Amino acid sequence: MHRGSLFLRQPEDQVFSVFFRYLPEPPYLYLVQFKPIKQLNAILTQEYFEPTVSWAFRVVLALNVPMILLPLWKGFSYEVIWAAFGAYLISLTDYRGLHYKKIMIQSLEAVLIFCAGMLGMLVASSVWLSVVAMFFVGLFAAFIRNWSDYGSSIGVAVGFFFLFGLANPQPLDQALLYGLYLLIGAGWAIFITLLSFPLRPSNPVKRSVARIWKANTELLDAIIEERSSDGKNLSANIAGKEMVLRTAINQSVNLFERREKSSKVQHYDILIELRRVAALFGGALSSIHEELEEIKRTDLEELREATLYKTLSSIAQASARLSIVIYTSRPEDLTLAKVRTQRVGIAIDLFKEELKSWEKEEREKIAWTHFTDSLDKAYEYINQSLSLLDQKLELRKGDYFEAYKLTYNNFVAGVKSWVIVDFLKNLVNINSEQFRYALRVALVLCFGVFLFRFFEMSHGYWIPLTIIIVIQPYYGATRKKGLERIIGTVLGIVLGGVIMMLPLSHWTFVVLLVIVSFFVAYFLRNNYKVGVFFVTVMMVIMMQLSQQASWDLIGWRVLATLIGAALALLAGYVFWPVWEIQRFPTLMSNAIKQTQFYLDRVLMFYNRELPAGESWYRQRRIAEEANNNAFACVQRMLEEPQKRQQQLDECFSMVGISIRIAREITSIALLAEKNKSTETLVALREYREKANELFEHEIVRIKNMAESAGPGFSEIKSSLIALQSGQQKDLHVIKTELGKIVFELEALRRISFQTEIKPF
Repeated sequence: MHRGSLFLRQPEDQVFSVFFRYLPEPPYLYLVQFKPIKQLNAILTQEYFEPTVSWAFRVVLALNVPMILLPLWKGFSYEVIWAAFGAYLISLTDYRGLHYKKIMIQSLEAVLIFCAGMLGMLVASSVWLSVVAMFFVGLFAAFIRNWSDYGSSIGVAVGFFFLFGLANPQPLDQALLYGLYLLIGAGWAIFITLLSFPLRPSNPVKRSVARIWKANTELLDAIIEERSSDGKNLSANIAGKEMVLRTAINQSVNLFERREKSSKVQHYDILIELRRVAALFGGALSSIHEELEEIKRTDLEELREATLYKTLSSIAQASARLSIVIYTSRPEDLTLAKVRTQRVGIAIDLFKEELKSWEKEEREKIAWTHFTDSLDKAYEYINQSLSLLDQKLELRKGDYFEAYKLTYNNFVAGVKSWVIVDFLKNLVNINSEQFRYALRVALVLCFGVFLFRFFEMSHGYWIPLTIIIVIQPYYGATRKKGLERIIGTVLGIVLGGVIMMLPLSHWTFVVLLVIVSFFVAYFLRNNYKVGVFFVTVMMVIMMQLSQQASWDLIGWRVLATLIGAALALLAGYVFWPVWEIQRFPTLMSNAIKQTQFYLDRVLMFYNRELPAGESWYRQRRIAEEANNNAFACVQRMLEEPQKRQQQLDECFSMVGISIRIAREITSIALLAEKNKSTETLVALREYREKANELFEHEIVRIKNMAESAGPGFSEIKSSLIALQSGQQKDLHVIKTELGKIVFELEALRRISFQTEIKPF
């Protein structure tokens, strides 16, 4: 069989190609996939793992059933709006853990928004009471929105109903009636959540592991794209994919813990082991990328470059199929994954055969040897996963209930005493970043409420509502969200105004509301700017249904959005701003520190000096997470004013160096896993000691962002020379990686700081 025929797309690929989008192959060999088809495949991929569409349908039901059925019963009234908005905002709570916990969270949110709405209606008679109450509601909303991944939706809902109450002042009896309708709407949303249990994808453990393998596939796609991009610099894209992978691993680890062995939870144990293998597979991909950076594309002929591409592409396809079979648990999907894995083995063998015929220098031989070793490790991890999946599918169906343990690490974690204590400390610690953000939110909301109440602006509550949605802990994020909201609102007003002018019947507007509300829910999760566009269109349609639509009202909506976004930006700039350059020294020094610990543990592991029962896995996760935080900080720096982007190039360089060192350490760790020798290498111990000294100096220097004299590199280089390559298998490759780390540390030392920056 001709080698190329191994990679021809089979009929079964046409079925599963909708789940995963592979990168276009090199333009000199292959056709580029039609772009709309790629976009459709990306959407289907997301829906397979994250039930965004089903969630959007639940939001549609929550909003539109009260909006349609209640007017049929008693005619249109403000009570209907309270019920519809209550159901809508409760259903928008985006919690993806256990089903009953989502119901608990929604129930708690219903109580909070009821209290907020009642408070707003009861204090609305006084401007000053409104401002004071807004201060405390704003503080609460700001704290709660940063307490969990889904706290933002709860904080916005609380703020919205307080403001909605301010805009509709009522006596106590009427306020209680509105509050009753609000609870009816919230109860309807919770009821939908309850009924959706058999219709939603179950087994969150399985989904979390499948997401890790999916993230691995996307990382490898990015590596392939960089290799075939004719020298284009896509390192930032790869770093971003590594962040996605690390986030997926962290979320799974934080939510789902390893349990003691039990025959009743074998499915769970296998999934947790699959997660461990997926993390190791990601390490192998980092090692592959590290070696490819050392190998120039110009050194290869076009045909050999294509062979390399096909080898990597076959691994990506096998990884994609693994994520599918982990999710579906179907024997036929496992068979397809095995077929792809067989092709990986064949592709690697063919690549090695061609590699033997290439004339290479000694440096290139070491790089290619390490590269093929990393390919073998990736192939080994895929086979391990297949073996685990075989075991899982053989278990009795009666044992299939995965008795997972979901820890209260997010909002529900608040019931733990230490989390409550930490929350209260942040509440009273005026020097904390959290408190400053909450105070900033509360003050600017007070000003927004004062504007619309004192000047009696029509629907002026949109000003503080825009503020509470737009304002973020960091200025760059606030500016980005503010611009997105302005653009989405203006475009939505244009389309909504056109729709309002059309001679459409009442029920046509009802149908439009159903359709638009679906897109609101879908895009608020996936593309905020597009989501805001549909929110605005939805609001115009709701005004039309309530016979309140007018160009004056629409004009106020645009003006209030502009004022609210401007106030949010101004508050982020004036009231205790936290600039990324102030946060960077602490984040970057921590990244270097955790990378140092990672290297230390890996070298101790190789030398058999690590305490019994400990490994390097956890420290790798911590180091990569610290690097991700520093990388995200620099990315946010790009959104800040130009004069605040101090030494941006130096910051990017430092993050890049730390990320590369972590990749090199991972390459060493994977090789250390294969080391069976019990010999302790004195030179390796000396290298570790000298490396720690160099790291510690850089940690202090970066934390202070100031120059200082430090230890030289001659001693660590001497220990590297003393490390004889012939002592243990693969030591020559490890020696090369250790040399790269020294080079990166020297590069880090050469980065100078022009001005001293005080950390936050």
